[in-house]
Amino acid sequence: MFLPIIVWSTKENIAPGKIGVFGIGCLLCLGAGALLYSRWAWSWWVAFVVALATPTWLLATGGLTSKSEGYIAAVFGAATVVMLLLGRRAAGHPDAMALASANIPFRVKVGIVWLAIFFVIMVMLALFELDTQWIRENFRYIATGVIWTVLLAVCAIILAVVLALFGALGRLSKNPVAYGITGFYTSFFRGTPLIVQLFLIYLALPQIGASFERLSVVNILTLTTFQAGVLGLGLNYGAYMTEIFRAGIQSVGHGQAEAADALGMSYAQRMRRVVLPQATRVIIPPTGNEFIAMMKDTALVSFLGVELSRAELFRRAQLAASENVTERLEALLVAAGMYWLLTAIFTFFQRRLERRMGKGYERGTQAAQRKPHFVQVGGAGGPGGGAAVIEMPEIPEVEAQPGMPVEPPP
Repeated sequence: MFLPIIVWSTKENIAPGKIGVFGIGCLLCLGAGALLYSRWAWSWWVAFVVALATPTWLLATGGLTSKSEGYIAAVFGAATVVMLLLGRRAAGHPDAMALASANIPFRVKVGIVWLAIFFVIMVMLALFELDTQWIRENFRYIATGVIWTVLLAVCAIILAVVLALFGALGRLSKNPVAYGITGFYTSFFRGTPLIVQLFLIYLALPQIGASFERLSVVNILTLTTFQAGVLGLGLNYGAYMTEIFRAGIQSVGHGQAEAADALGMSYAQRMRRVVLPQATRVIIPPTGNEFIAMMKDTALVSFLGVELSRAELFRRAQLAASENVTERLEALLVAAGMYWLLTAIFTFFQRRLERRMGKGYERGTQAAQRKPHFVQVGGAGGPGGGAAVIEMPEIPEVEAQPGMPVEPPP
């Protein structure tokens, strides 16, 4: 009801009082629609009154900018009233509304919701009068930054995984030196902002080298923006992933380590052959989430300044928009869309990897799908031998895990 009015009235000057009442009307419509899914029978009357009162108010006040808006609202209000009358019997019974659409697949319903959201977004973007010609001309330039965005994230996640593994082992160690170093590492990098850490690595390290008055030290500590970005992101996310790795290692039962010790394995062998392979299943899902978050945080590296040929997505969008100040929205929308696409792609592969890693831990088939198991009891099985065949319930197979005792069949 309100969307067409917003479309036709945004270019006119409207009194603040009318805008305030209009906003209250929008909230009333949203609230009345939400109440329809409650178990209160009177919610239908609230929605009915709102559906009548809103277009009546717009007709009485002449709309926000013209009377045509009131007529448009009256048409949508009439359609709303008709739908409310058709669904009167479902008022106060949300299950009835669910049953009415039970034959429609869930994915179809979700698809309809997404289409509605995209429709609203496209309408709003149409109001902004986007320069599509500029987007077509600069899309390839901005999209090229995907290469450096992904490369930066991949290099940083490799460093983060290595740091997280050693950090987790240090946090679980009884050695005070290892425990103290890893504790300081996680505390500092989790307790300070990522952008501050990036500037410390990129700007403060050369200053530290200069204080030693050794040119070689200055050259070692002077990093490019790409190197500083990899180091900063790796150190920061490695600190957070340390706790993920620690929780994954601790999720493996103590009996596994005890069995490895009984076989005479050293600490390194026990971790490499028994504990870490089982902890990987727990570690991979949150690590994938951290990688996706890291890929979006690569945009912070642009604040350090970067070479044009190695600029990532956000930096390229900034450079493209700097040439024409009026095209900032278009540039940022292209960059946001590319980040969204990258997130969707890596999320898809992450889910497939999770399913593959958890395949051996899924429940077996349901009892209703099991085939009957027949056992012959007594006699020789021949005619008159007294043999009887009875149906036995099938025992589900259990996958043997490392350290699980295996008993011989009776």
